[in-house]
Amino acid sequence: MKDRVKAWVRPKLVALLSDVVASPGQRGQMQQGTADPYTEERLRYLINEVSDLRILVRELTAPKPGSHADQAQTKESFSYQWAEITEGAHLLGDAQFETAMLNLISTYTNFPKTWFPGKKVLDAGCGMGRWSYGFVKLDADVTAVDQSASGVGHLNKLLSNEPKFKAQQADLLNPLPFGRAFDLVWCYGVTHHTGNTRLATENVAACVKPGGRIMLMIYGEPAKLHEFTEINTYVEHRRATENMTFAEKEKYLTARYSKEQVHGFFDAISPKINDLHRYDEIASWLRQLGFVGVRRTLDNRNIHLVADLPAQ
Repeated sequence: MKDRVKAWVRPKLVALLSDVVASPGQRGQMQQGTADPYTEERLRYLINEVSDLRILVRELTAPKPGSHADQAQTKESFSYQWAEITEGAHLLGDAQFETAMLNLISTYTNFPKTWFPGKKVLDAGCGMGRWSYGFVKLDADVTAVDQSASGVGHLNKLLSNEPKFKAQQADLLNPLPFGRAFDLVWCYGVTHHTGNTRLATENVAACVKPGGRIMLMIYGEPAKLHEFTEINTYVEHRRATENMTFAEKEKYLTARYSKEQVHGFFDAISPKINDLHRYDEIASWLRQLGFVGVRRTLDNRNIHLVADLPAQ
């Protein structure tokens, strides 16, 4: 099936690209921003076609849980990251982030800070635990899971004196052992690294209790000029570091970026799996799972959304 899809996709894309960039003069017009409306519409059509085809190929080729080498590399990359690159922007220890953290949680979840005391929250894919820490500060009853032993170990040490917190290892490609137990399931920047974003999303969504809410942040496809530039930069770094060890990748980034930026760039370029999705694609999954009120909570390339499971 995968080969048949490729055999159909390749000539279609080649034909479209050949027609759109048929001459150097036309390419020059496009670079100067003076392409005729017909050409621009053909480009928009091509981008939309590619996006739809990527969704189809992703569904047809999604690996079984634990069966793909890229999944193993991605897990190892994050384990290294949580153990070795513990400082940086948007992490605990970043004073600006810590000041904004509780307000960010409120914005992303569409809940006021006064909603959280006593609520049961699942941080699915907690990493080093910056968001779990925030939920504890909001006086929620917090459960955190992550596939990484180093991440869970770091978080258990950080919050060892908090009676309303617990953490354990878990793989989001497998059903989680909680049932529909949580008022809020928070899954920030995780499922797109699993190799099967839809399955991982379904597994975390299964933990939302009736009347509860899910909050997801999933990498989105680029649409604006600076977003295309950002993605292209990541791709170039991934290619340059393809055969490096994790320590060598860290050294490569340290030579190019400030100490505060290394963690974020490592997160973006080191894992093999970094799937990009469309908002309507994710919203469709959630609606099929019975969620309502699906809505974005931040204007950003990355998709920040919430959805509610109706009370029974």
